[in-house]
Amino acid sequence: MIFNNAAIFKAMAMNLNSKGLNRDMIGYTISKSFGPSDYDEIKEYADATGDDYSKYSNENDPAPPFFFSRKLYPMFREVITHRDLKLDILRMVHGMQGLRIKGFLSKNDPLSVEMSIADIIDTPAGEMLIITTKADSNGRELVEADTGFIVRRKKKMVSSEEGSDVIDKKPSIDKAEEVRLIIKTVKGQQKKYAQVSRDTNPIHTSEFFARLAGLPGTILHGVCVIAMCANSLIDCLGDRNPSLMDSVSARFSFPVIPGDTLRLIGKKYASADGVRVDFDVFNSCGRTVVKKGGFHMKHAGLS
Repeated sequence: MIFNNAAIFKAMAMNLNSKGLNRDMIGYTISKSFGPSDYDEIKEYADATGDDYSKYSNENDPAPPFFFSRKLYPMFREVITHRDLKLDILRMVHGMQGLRIKGFLSKNDPLSVEMSIADIIDTPAGEMLIITTKADSNGRELVEADTGFIVRRKKKMVSSEEGSDVIDKKPSIDKAEEVRLIIKTVKGQQKKYAQVSRDTNPIHTSEFFARLAGLPGTILHGVCVIAMCANSLIDCLGDRNPSLMDSVSARFSFPVIPGDTLRLIGKKYASADGVRVDFDVFNSCGRTVVKKGGFHMKHAGLS
């Protein structure tokens, strides 16, 4: 999630030879407040994630579950470009995303956000920077999010997790699986999402920088991908009611190329408090692009 390209290019040059993240930055925290949103912002965000704005068009409708994230990109930029963190942005990919909903943001709600570097850990693919975000409105808790960025080792990038480049081309499909959804991305969607989200990281907007980073070309934002997964599951299982969603999380294992058609395949588990779906997402070549996904939704009577 990166936005002001002048700051990004400066950080690229400064940390090009970084040998690792500075773990003394664990605990670093910033806070920021934002004013209410408007209908146009929400409509643009829904459109950029392939969502139907009619679900959010009434005065008391909640905003899309991931809409609040568009407010946060300047904060992410401030964290990841901090001179003391020593993060090589050209080797950074979005590794995982989780979102827990405690209350929904509406159009007239102000927003207060606290963002912290929660941890820096070693993974098979490289170091993972874990950032936690908490947001509230006038003291009312709204969301908690965990975002993981993997800073890859210096080698050609094919995935964000070790071993995901040898996934079978034709994934095995268990007959017991109950949820199968088609998610269509659109060519140019990465630029539309970059504009509405303000995440203008060059790997999403420039073929040159994307290939310099070892990517096959410009790629779709991880938050856009998981937002599309959540939208599809809400429409399929929640009768298009976003206020029923409790949480969603997933790991990103391979870049999504805009224009590709994705397949979400999962298993649904019902309980007294709602429905859980464990899912993976595959691209048109059968490679896993999202894995270990989890989605939870309340029953309509519990919303």
